[in-house]
Amino acid sequence: MESEIGIPVGVIVERRKSKHPWADYTWTGVAVVPHAPPTDGWQQIMSADDVTQFQYAPVSVTLHRKMGEAYDANMETGAPSLWILLDDADTEPVPFAVRAVTADPYEAQAALDAGEGLIERLPMPKDMLLWAVDYLKQMPDPEAFKKRKRQSSRPEKQQFGKEPIFAQDRRRSEGAGE
Repeated sequence: MESEIGIPVGVIVERRKSKHPWADYTWTGVAVVPHAPPTDGWQQIMSADDVTQFQYAPVSVTLHRKMGEAYDANMETGAPSLWILLDDADTEPVPFAVRAVTADPYEAQAALDAGEGLIERLPMPKDMLLWAVDYLKQMPDPEAFKKRKRQSSRPEKQQFGKEPIFAQDRRRSEGAGE
């Protein structure tokens, strides 16, 4: 089993004219397209009325062998997803730079907690779902949890004629006389 595998994808975002007086546009992630043809930065792919779509490719979606638990959690939701993570940028025509596309819900949650950029949850395309499930089937089962046995603390043994630093009897006798 390979330690990690990847697949190139394209990210599609949509710009809509905003009705809010303080914002010109609203931005949303629309789709992740497997094996999208490479673009030179953000490329406009559709424009109609107040809606314009842009695509950026390639971006790699990478699955790591050690992240199996996270991918399992994603699959067990019943609606396997990909998350696009976009950072704010001063670029035209799209004010975002692609940080990543991930299938790891924990990575997406960490990005959401940071509260910066645009993070969108999108449905995982069917052929990518089959690719991910095939990789997950190759993973070994996780190790069962083993609780460690508690080791009792032993007071320091008296050696070489010296009195132990932490003598249990000394503490009790000093506190009792006060």
